[in-house]
Amino acid sequence: MRPGPRAGARTDTGPATPLRTVTADTVALVPFRHAPFPCALAAPGQVRPFFDIEHAGRRGHTARDGRVYWEHETYCDNRVLVAIPADFDPRQPATLVVYLHGNLATLERDVCARQQLPAQVARAAINAVLLAPQFALDAPDSSPGAFAHPGKFARFLDEAADRLGPLLRPRLAQHQRRPDFSTAAVIIVAYSGGYLAAACALSRGHASRRVRGVLLLDALYGNEADFANWLSRERRHAFFVSAYGADTRAANDRLAALLEVAEVPHRRVLPPQLTAGTASFVDLGSAADHAGFANRAWTDDPITDALRRAGLAHRQRRTSPPATLSPSLRNCRNRHPTIPPR
Repeated sequence: MRPGPRAGARTDTGPATPLRTVTADTVALVPFRHAPFPCALAAPGQVRPFFDIEHAGRRGHTARDGRVYWEHETYCDNRVLVAIPADFDPRQPATLVVYLHGNLATLERDVCARQQLPAQVARAAINAVLLAPQFALDAPDSSPGAFAHPGKFARFLDEAADRLGPLLRPRLAQHQRRPDFSTAAVIIVAYSGGYLAAACALSRGHASRRVRGVLLLDALYGNEADFANWLSRERRHAFFVSAYGADTRAANDRLAALLEVAEVPHRRVLPPQLTAGTASFVDLGSAADHAGFANRAWTDDPITDALRRAGLAHRQRRTSPPATLSPSLRNCRNRHPTIPPR
């Protein structure tokens, strides 16, 4: 079954498009200037330009599998899914949860409706805001776009701090100042092909000191040195978890070996609390379902569980009510029940 129509080029930074996925929450698709795409520049160190094919006035990118994906179909969506839980407290310190989706994904169908990221973050009760940028639109491509370039991830976070203000304004009391997100702690959650954007954000994003945790969900297909170097530098104020199945076991073993050489302590079990300095590998075996990993890994709603373990909930708020899909997004999920994530 083919998914719904592809979005056209989106290079504007106009108003947010509201979605309703969690009861009484603020969930919107917001155009960003510093989103991963559009981006026509090749990643540093690559000789070939990102758009390496031109045909009939169109530019295309040749992916690793040899297929060509066109700029106007796949690499022009600059929207970011922003979700603010209903009981977010603007008076308390905030956390930014940045979700980096895998291949063959759209924000509406996969990140929002199927993987339920707004609901998972809301149920964690850590006073967090979700940011999920769109990468290659509904294509089997892990290109990190602008995040491959030095400082671009930091600019993305800076823009998020500005964009969140208008979305929060209706919740603020009269004369109440909006919260300052410019120094908020960041937790990166990467699923599957999102590993490459995560590695770039940590190695060249110029914001690694703000990152208080990294969660990889069957998402280590390479770039082990980037994660090892970040852990060597920043482990004292951040946690790291990589949960995986059979397909990514070898890469996780390579990363663990690099940590041994760098004398970075790590364990092969998920601890009750994910405190700063914790590095954990969680092998879920050959029975792990890669397609459903963001919804069910070591437990149901693994993102909720990991965020709760991060030790932030003690100073935050009560658990949010269960999520409720709007009829339109419920129908969207029903129309595409068999589309696998990557």
